[in-house]
Amino acid sequence: MYKIILVDDEDEVREGIKQKIAWNNHGFELVGDFDNGRDALDAIEQVRPDVIITDICMPFMDGLGLAKAVMERYRDMKVIIVTGYEDFEYAKQAITLKVTEYLLKPINAREFAEYLSKMKQDLDEEHLQKANIAKLRMQLNQSFPLLRERFLEKLVTTRMKNDEIENKMNYFHIQLQGAANLAIVIDIEMDNRSLDIASDAELLRFAAFNIVQEQLEKEQGGVVFQTRDGKLAAILSGDSEEIEVTTQLLADQVQTSLNKYLKLTATIGIGRKYAELQQIPQSFQEAISSIEYRYLLGIDKVISIQDLEFGKGLDQAHFSSWEKQFISALKTGKASAISEVLLKWFQELKSNSSSIEDCRSSIYQMLVTLMNYVVDIGFPNTELVSHNMFAEVAALKTLDEARNYLEKTCHELILKLSEQRTTVRTSQMKAAEVYIRENYCNDSFSLHELCSHIFMSISYFSATFKQHTGETFIEYLTRLRLEKAKELLTVTQLKTYDIAARVGYADPQYFSVIFKRNVGITPKEYRQRQKENLLL
Repeated sequence: MYKIILVDDEDEVREGIKQKIAWNNHGFELVGDFDNGRDALDAIEQVRPDVIITDICMPFMDGLGLAKAVMERYRDMKVIIVTGYEDFEYAKQAITLKVTEYLLKPINAREFAEYLSKMKQDLDEEHLQKANIAKLRMQLNQSFPLLRERFLEKLVTTRMKNDEIENKMNYFHIQLQGAANLAIVIDIEMDNRSLDIASDAELLRFAAFNIVQEQLEKEQGGVVFQTRDGKLAAILSGDSEEIEVTTQLLADQVQTSLNKYLKLTATIGIGRKYAELQQIPQSFQEAISSIEYRYLLGIDKVISIQDLEFGKGLDQAHFSSWEKQFISALKTGKASAISEVLLKWFQELKSNSSSIEDCRSSIYQMLVTLMNYVVDIGFPNTELVSHNMFAEVAALKTLDEARNYLEKTCHELILKLSEQRTTVRTSQMKAAEVYIRENYCNDSFSLHELCSHIFMSISYFSATFKQHTGETFIEYLTRLRLEKAKELLTVTQLKTYDIAARVGYADPQYFSVIFKRNVGITPKEYRQRQKENLLL
C-alpha cells in the first residue's frame, strides 16, 4: 500500500476527491490533506508519502514551490500537479521540476481512478526494477573464490546436510578425506605489529593469508579461508590418531612464520577432532572459544580447547544457550532477570559435578560475553568490566562467591549504563533546544537540519524529543516563535511583517494565520489588548 497526500486550498475540491476515490482499492492510503504547500511540506517530513497530489495556485507556498522543495529533498517521491490553469508556462515549469503528471480540473472521478491504478503499476514496476538491478549487481560482483569462501563459512557455522556438503565440496574442488577433521582459527593482532612494516593492514592480512594457505592448504591438504570478521580459519583432515599432534605442530609453524616474515603476532585456537563433516561447526566454535582464553592466557599463543578443558570439555551448544539467556537478561536492564539466570546457571554447574577448572572456564567465557556486550552496545569499558575480573574470579574459593561477584558486577553495570544513557539522551535534547532557540528566526529552519546537527535519526529524535518536552518539534518551534512574537507585539511598535520576519515567518499573512490559530486572535488584536491591560 503506497502513501498519498492531497494539497488544495479549496475545501470542496479536497473533500470531493477524498470522498469519490476508493483509495485502498487502487493500492493507496490517503495519509493527509492540506490547504497550502507550507503545511504539506512540514507534514511530508514526518509521513514520507510516495505520491503528492497538489494544486498550483495556493497561499503561502504554491504547488510548483512545493514540487521544487520535494525535488530537492526527496528524490523518490512522485508529484502530480492538478490545476485549472491551462497555461503552457506552468506545464514547462512542472516538467523542469520532474513532476510526474499535469492534470486539469475539473477532475473526472473515473479517469482519476484509472490514473491511480496506472500510477500503482508504475510504482510496482519501479520497485521491482530496483530490486532486480540490486540482484544483478550482487550476482555480477560474486566470483568463484568469494562463493567458495562463503560456503566454507557456512560449513563451519551451520549444520548442513551431508549431500549438500558433498555437492558443494565437489563443485569447489575441496577434498577432506581423512578419518577425522578439526578446525583452526587464527586471529592476527594487527595492533601489535612492528612499526618497521611499511604496509597497510589489508596488505598484511593478504600476506598472512598466503602464508597460512601455503602451509596448511597446499602442503597439508587442508582448506583455508577468511571469515567475515577478518579472522583466518582452516579445516584440517587426517588420521584420527595423529591429527591432534600434527595440528599443534602446524599451528606452531604458522605462528613462527607470521612473526618471522611479517612481524605479526597471532592467537591460534584449535578445536576438537570429529569424524563427521557435519560436526565441523562444533570444532570451529571450540576453536573460537579457545581464542577467547587469550584474555586469561595472553596473546601470541596456540590454545587448544582440549588442553584447556582436560579432555572432558564443556558442552558448547548448551553453554551458548545460557549465554543467550544471560545477554537477554542484560538487555532487559532488570536486576531480577539477571539474578534469576545466574542462579539457575550456577545451580546447574553444581549439580553436574563439574571440575573446578571446568567451572572456572565457564565463568571466564561468561565474563568474555559480558565484556563483548559492553563493547557491542557502544559504551566504553568501565572500571566494573575489565581484564582484572579474571584475576578476581580466580581468587574466589566457591561457586557461590563467584555467582555473587558476577551478579554484583552486572547489577552495578546496568545501573551505570542506565545513568549514562539518560545523561547522553538529556544532553542531546538540551543541545537540540539550544539549537532551536538559536535558529528559530530562520524561516527555512527544519527538523532535518536539527537532526543533522545533533547526529540523530528523525524518527528516534522525534520520539525522544516528545518524551523530553511533551511537544513535537513543530509544536515546540511554533510555540517558541509565537512567544517571541507576543513579546515583540507587547514591548515594541514594530510592524507585523517585521515581527513575522524576526520570528521565522517570511510570509506575514501565513504568520497571522498561525498566530490566530494558536492564540485565538490576530496579532493586531493581541497588541490592542495588551495596551488596554497596561492602561488598566
